[in-house]
Amino acid sequence: MKNKIKQRIHQLGKGWRSLAMAGGVFALWVWAFQALASAPPASKIINVADSRALGSGVAKWIADIYNSSYWLYGAVVVVSMAGMGFVLGMGFDRLVGRLGIDLGKLEHHE
Repeated sequence: MKNKIKQRIHQLGKGWRSLAMAGGVFALWVWAFQALASAPPASKIINVADSRALGSGVAKWIADIYNSSYWLYGAVVVVSMAGMGFVLGMGFDRLVGRLGIDLGKLEHHE
């Protein structure tokens, strides 16, 4: 039975298989869209960071950005994470270098 199915699929050719795959992806997309569309609206829920108790500084600035624009908050998070990764990477690279471990390019001999 499985061999007959494999032979039939092979006979269809690449064009029909691609069309069938696209149809399956489209059906999955429509199903997911319908599932999301039937959910209750989330417009009644508002997430706000309480910045009343925060003094002036970086924490208040970040809370105010979070409350005003989610896109700007996302950009600030991405840039700060990249900066922290750079600083930590360079710091540990120097620390490992001072310990005497060479993390430079390795020579490869075949």
